[in-house]
Order: sequence, then structure tokens, then C-alpha cells
Amino acid sequence: MFDIDTCLAYITGYSAKKINDAVNEFCLKKGITHVQWTALYYVGKYENISQKELANLMNLKPSSVARLIDRMEKEEYLTRHRSLEDKRVFNLKLTNKGNNLREEMNPEAKKLSEIIRHGISDEHIAIFKNVLNTMSENVSKEKKCE
Repeated sequence: MFDIDTCLAYITGYSAKKINDAVNEFCLKKGITHVQWTALYYVGKYENISQKELANLMNLKPSSVARLIDRMEKEEYLTRHRSLEDKRVFNLKLTNKGNNLREEMNPEAKKLSEIIRHGISDEHIAIFKNVLNTMSENVSKEKKCE
């Protein structure tokens, strides 16, 4: 008989929600959302990233990223400009305000990450990542088979 208490999907979702709640609380203290923080991180890491590349990294639909970028541009965290190589593509760059917030949040994000992984060895973290990646691949393969 199926038991939800031992179901990996339930356990993973439950744990992810608790961790996401902590990340959301961390972000809201800085006046942004978890999704905005993730975008700030990637746009800062990959200067002149395209909206499409950002959507792929964040696992979001391009339309969702377009709305996110609209909001972040309005709040002056980043700018959007057309690619010189392909006029259909928009590239993103952090503003000084966005870069300053990203730099301010990085050490605190590192502390939060340390809290989350407290008491877990690097070896177990590597195994955990491998297991999650395998589970994600399994679900992706299953969707393709339908």
C-alpha cells in the first residue's frame, strides 16, 4: 500500500518548502523576492546574459522571465538591451543598485547556505545532489515517454 510518509516526492517537496520559506524570509528582509534574488545572482554571474538563458537557468517560462525583468527594470536593478548580434535577443546587465544589492546579499546567502547544510558532510552533499539530479532526470524521461 502507498505510504505518503515514505514517498520521496512528498519528503522532497516538504523539505524544499521549509528551505524555500527560509530563503524567502531572507530575501524579504532585503525587500526582494526569492525569484528576484535568483535573477540578480545569475545576471551578476553571467554579464550580458540573454533573457532566454536566464529563463533556462531559473527553469522558468520565457514569459515569466519577461515579466520578472520588467519589474526588476522598473525597480532599477537591471537594464535590458538588444544584442548586437541578434536584434531579437535582449541581454541583461545589473545596474549599480542591482549589483550593490547582490554584493550585499552574497555573504548573507552564504551564511544561510551554511545553516541549511550544517552537520552534513561534503560527501553527503555530493550524494544528495546526485540523487536529486537522478530523480529529476527520471521524471523528465517519464514525461517524454507519455
